[in-house]
Amino acid sequence: MVRLVPMNEAEFRESFERTVARRAADSVHRGVWTKERATEAARVELETFLPRGRESPGHHFAKVIDESNGKQVGEVWYFVREEGGKIRFWVDWIWTDPQERRRGYATAVFQRLSHEAAKLGAERMGLYVFLDNPHAISLYTKLGFSAQVMAMTKPVG
Repeated sequence: MVRLVPMNEAEFRESFERTVARRAADSVHRGVWTKERATEAARVELETFLPRGRESPGHHFAKVIDESNGKQVGEVWYFVREEGGKIRFWVDWIWTDPQERRRGYATAVFQRLSHEAAKLGAERMGLYVFLDNPHAISLYTKLGFSAQVMAMTKPVG
């Protein structure tokens, strides 16, 4: 149903800028950053996480292509690396175009990623999800993910 096609540098830069904007908006919504500083903070966070951009070791950036029509319907960022004697396979970012949601694309991406993770010797695949995203939580639960950690915050003052 889908193909994962590595992004070229220009596509990665476009994806990076979209991710900065989304991360900034999400962090303002969740009360993490101020609206005035959110874009700068998101850019610094991502540049720290990806010090060599698209060439950051272990990181993969792919366009999600509908095989039936060749149209890009989303994108996925993930990384693979050895940690503590095991292969860590982590999905950093998956995004489906809002007009293409609820059509099975994310499920198909995770099927491909699961196959890739197994082929590389990973025993599990991980990701983060915010608790205020019930649609994502529902999808990930249906795909076999389960909660391992929960971060908590508390307003002060």
